[in-house]
Parts: sequence; C-alpha cells; structure tokens
Amino acid sequence: MRQVFNTAESWYEATARRVAYAPLRMTLDADVCVIGGGFAGLTTALECQRLGLNTVLLEAGRIAGGASGRNGGFVSNGFALGAESIKKMVGRQAAKELYALSRLGTDYVRQTISANDPSILTGHGGRVALRHKDDGGLKSYMELLNAAFGEDLKYSSVEETRGHLVSSRYFESLSSEATFHIHTLRYGILLAKLAVDSGVKVYESSPALNCEKRGSSFVVTTAGGEVRAAHVVHCVSSADTRLHRPSGRAVLPVATYVAVTEPIKQDVIRTNAAIADTRRAGDYYRLIDGGRILWGGRITTRVSEPSQLAERMKGDMLSVYPDLGNPRIEFAWSGLMGYAIHKMPLIGRDAEGQWFATAFGGHGLNTTAMGGGLVARGIAGLDDSWRRFSPFAPRWAYGQVGRLGVQGSYWWMQARDRWDEARSPSK
Repeated sequence: MRQVFNTAESWYEATARRVAYAPLRMTLDADVCVIGGGFAGLTTALECQRLGLNTVLLEAGRIAGGASGRNGGFVSNGFALGAESIKKMVGRQAAKELYALSRLGTDYVRQTISANDPSILTGHGGRVALRHKDDGGLKSYMELLNAAFGEDLKYSSVEETRGHLVSSRYFESLSSEATFHIHTLRYGILLAKLAVDSGVKVYESSPALNCEKRGSSFVVTTAGGEVRAAHVVHCVSSADTRLHRPSGRAVLPVATYVAVTEPIKQDVIRTNAAIADTRRAGDYYRLIDGGRILWGGRITTRVSEPSQLAERMKGDMLSVYPDLGNPRIEFAWSGLMGYAIHKMPLIGRDAEGQWFATAFGGHGLNTTAMGGGLVARGIAGLDDSWRRFSPFAPRWAYGQVGRLGVQGSYWWMQARDRWDEARSPSK
C-alpha cells in the first residue's frame, strides 16, 4: 500500500503560527523600499528602520514563504563557497575579513533569537562527517579554519564519530559548538514582527511589477499601489529574475528537498547536533521535536517536486542508517534556493543606485543576516563594508544552459560519490 504523507505544507508550516499582512493598496513615500520578505529582506528592512530610515517591505507571497522558511535550519559560520576557495580568489587577508563578517551573521541570528524567542532554537552543535576513508585532508581543513579563520573545530576519530552516528558509512568527523539549528519559519515570523514593531510597513501578496528611477527617487509599482523611495533593495533570490536584471540574470534557481519522519525511537543518531556529510552531493539532517528526523538532500534545477519524493528521501536516509527500519515520512517538500555561479552572496549596488542582497543559497541563515546589516549600514552611510563583496559581483549565470550545467554537475557528483564509497571499506 502506498504511503500517504503531507506534501501540502512543510513541517515548519504545520508547527508555526503565522501573522497575515495586508496587500499594498495605496501610494507611499519612504526612505527605503525592500523587495522580498525572506531573511535577507526582513533583516535589511529591520536594520534600516533601526537606523532611522523609514522603510517599506513588499513580499509577493507570504513572509518567509520561500527558501527562508523551508530550508534545513542550520546556522553556522562561513559561506557556500569553501574557505580555501575564497582564500584562493581574494587572498588570505580578504578571506579572513569576509569570514569574520559571516561570523557576525551567525551571532546576529543567535542574539536575535535569544533576546526575543529562545524556543526557536531547536539544538546546539554541528558535525561534518566523512563518507569515505581520509588521507589527512580533514585534519588539514580543520587546521586551516582554526588557525586562519578563528574557528574552534574539534576532530573525532572513526570510533568517536561512530559513537555519535552509528553508521558504517561514516569515518572521521569535525564538530563545532558555534553551530546551532532553528525553526526557520518561526525565525522569519519573528523578524517580521520585530520589523513591524520598529516601524517598518510590511505588505504581503504584493509582488513588485516594476521598478524605475524618477528623478532622485525610485518608484516600485504593485497591482494595488506604489512606493516612492530614495533607495530600493532587491532581496528576491530566484523568485523573480526579471525585475532587477543585473542581479536576476546572475542567480541560478536550485531546488533541494527535505523530509520529516514520524516521531520514532532510535539509537543510531545519538546527538542533537546538526549533521552534514562530506559527499559531493551531501545529506544533512537533525533531530527535531518528538524524536522526528529532519532529512535534507538532493539537488535539482526542477522547480516542481518530483514524484515519490518521500520514498526517495527515505531511501537516502536508510542507506546511511538501515537500522532505522521503515519510518513513516509525514512531511516532504522542496525549497528553491538562489545561487550565483561563484557560490558567494551577491551584495552591492548597481550603477543606477539600486541595491541588491541575494543568492544566499546553501549557507543563507548566517549570510542573510550579515547581508541585511551590511546593506542597511551602506544605505545609512555608516560604512562601506558591503564593498568587500565586490570581487563577487553579479555575473551572468548562462540562463537555461547554466541550469542544465548545475543538474549535470550534480549527477556527476553523485556518480563520483558512489564510486568512492564502493572503493572505501566500512571498517
């Protein structure tokens, strides 16, 4: 008999209490108009308002209804692009400065939750586990991050690792106490509440249809009204690639998938930390309420959810932990992320004066907080730290060809993972 599960909503939606915001039905004047109500847009709007800038936020759908409220929920330092790759691109000192900014983003999320709703925090600690025998590269990576980037990673042997993660698929691992995990949608709802309480005008179901410069201001038009603002900030990720062409054409939409089990009793995942593995096409997962397992992974450029998603995700889970038996999947959903081809966030201002903070896919919980603060301070004229992302300016992502390339790359990574694992003994 085919399993019945809930694909209509995510576990996040099922366990959060939303607040509805009305659509825009008037003409407004503001200092700043933020387009996009995900984490980047919400943080930008909140921080602009806190700096004394009258701010309006427009969201096409629901607050945090996209990738922000549907992702794996891991909060950690760094970027989707690895530290070693960043160092090669911009040099050691610039890489350290960027990494320090990413750490500020992690601290922002932690402090915001701690000060306002600690229940959003669902667990402490993170662990990255190897999926094949190592030649010393894991320790070298740990030493680089600890020495050059100020991390405090701890190394665990195979025996120690398998004491936490009872699977023959895993070998050595690195753990970090600075990492934590959260209920992402409730965090988005909290950011919106803080923004409104500070004076931001938030509107849902208000997609921006056009943005043009008129004199010294920008006019953002929706179906029900318009916003006239001295500054506009685009924070729409992959949801709208046409409104702001410089950043929109530089974003690749990439879907990933998450499944949540029924509450189960198990003794194979013996940690409350957020777990990721080192497969090129990696899995990531964590324990959540009632003994459920939240399991994420797979990458595709398809926007729609594939058929039999729940069974595919369960198959991935059981390939690592066969002793879980046959847990029922209660929720399965997709999330569409935005990536730049260099895997770094797009943060900056175009020649016309429009700001953008987007393409946070793969490491967005800390970097959206970082990006929102950088743009807000840039608009307020307090500093120009946002310019540290100039080496990662928007570059055309090759449209449909780029999407095909991402999909082909992922399939190639899967094949190489299987080859490595087939050659690597479990003992």
